[in-house]
Amino acid sequence: MFNSLRTRLWFTYTLLIGLVLLVVGIGVTFAVIRSDLPLRQANSNLQLFRVGILPRLQNVADMEPRLLQAVLSNQGSKVNGRVLVLNAQGHPVADSLDGQGISLPEIMGSLEEAAATDAPFYYRDNNNIVWYYSVHAVNKAHYIILAVRRPRLPLLTILRDEFVGPMVQAGVIAMLVSFILSILMTRWVTSPLNTITKEARQVATGEARPIPLKGPKEVRNLAHSFNKMAMRVQKSHSSQQDFIANVSHELKTPLTAIQGFTQAILDGTVTSAEDTHNALSVIADESERMHRLVMELLALARLDGEMDEFNKKRIAVNPLVTASVKKFSPLAEKSNISIQVNGKSQDDHIIGDADRIMQVLNNLLDNAIKFTPAGGTIQLHTGCSDGMLIIKIKDSGLGIPREEQEKIFERFYQVEKSRPGGSSRGVGLGLAISKKIVESHNGKISLNSTPSKGSEFVVKLPLSE
Repeated sequence: MFNSLRTRLWFTYTLLIGLVLLVVGIGVTFAVIRSDLPLRQANSNLQLFRVGILPRLQNVADMEPRLLQAVLSNQGSKVNGRVLVLNAQGHPVADSLDGQGISLPEIMGSLEEAAATDAPFYYRDNNNIVWYYSVHAVNKAHYIILAVRRPRLPLLTILRDEFVGPMVQAGVIAMLVSFILSILMTRWVTSPLNTITKEARQVATGEARPIPLKGPKEVRNLAHSFNKMAMRVQKSHSSQQDFIANVSHELKTPLTAIQGFTQAILDGTVTSAEDTHNALSVIADESERMHRLVMELLALARLDGEMDEFNKKRIAVNPLVTASVKKFSPLAEKSNISIQVNGKSQDDHIIGDADRIMQVLNNLLDNAIKFTPAGGTIQLHTGCSDGMLIIKIKDSGLGIPREEQEKIFERFYQVEKSRPGGSSRGVGLGLAISKKIVESHNGKISLNSTPSKGSEFVVKLPLSE
């Protein structure tokens, strides 16, 4: 019943309005209990009592006590009240409740002062009944006290007659308003949610589109997170497609060469020892190329799954730089490329895995040599700044176009095929692996490149204390 958000919102609004009406009803009940409604009702009864009896008692001085007592008893019984006739000294002359043993009201001050007061007085008799009374002067010798009992007003009757009707009407109106508001609110809330749900179904196909940031703050945050996720999914999907294309191409070439030369040897096409040696050399080179590809894929998979353990300890980076330069110097000399190293310092120590940092340096130097034309220069600089070790590797190659610089660290991504590199090009995993390694050491790797002026890779790693 409450599976939909719309039903839950409507039920919430209805419950809140019901609770509000309940609180209001309890408040009204207490207000009625503590109100002056009985006093106002008693005052009204006194006014009616006075209008009905005072004109008939103007001649009390001329009446015999027995006749006066009969008149008072008759008039008091008609309104369920009490009539007292007092002389100027405050002594009773006649009482409509004579013989019932009910105490007299205690007059505060003189009878003359009490008669001049418009507000009613009250007293509690010996039967614990509250009476409201007023004092009236008939002549100089006589005063009349008119008293009525405090009315007992049934609470349920008052609520039924005065409040139930309006509260029911208010409740019905509130329910209708809550229903309308729930429809408007659910549309406001669920519309972007429905859009997110619809687009989420498209994520699997790689066709998710950005969602407009509409609705409440929480829904906008959800849409923003979804857009980021969809963007990453699209990038991942695109990377996977590039990976399939690149790996298929990289595998196809060596497999074709291996298959061709192997078949030639089996068919006896290759007969001389020199031709056999050349064929086997090609097979070995292509097998090594395939081996490097598979190993890079495995390394990246282990880094992604955090399955690769790092042997971190305090290490000096400059010896690693020297070793990496020494390793690639023959290849650089063969390509007529000069490697210049500067800024060495024996205090450049970090906490890290020496083999992994060496792998990053090798990848960056290898790329720099691949994409630097003959006669070019590679500059390698190390230094410290703001508690970070900084390694810069700058080449004098063609640079990387601006539209491709943001994608350079994506796995399986390769810069345009027309750039130098030839058959030695990889499959776009080296920089992705390097980025993973650097980030695993709490560092950052970035690229500064200007087309036709070369590229500079910058690695920042935190120094050890």
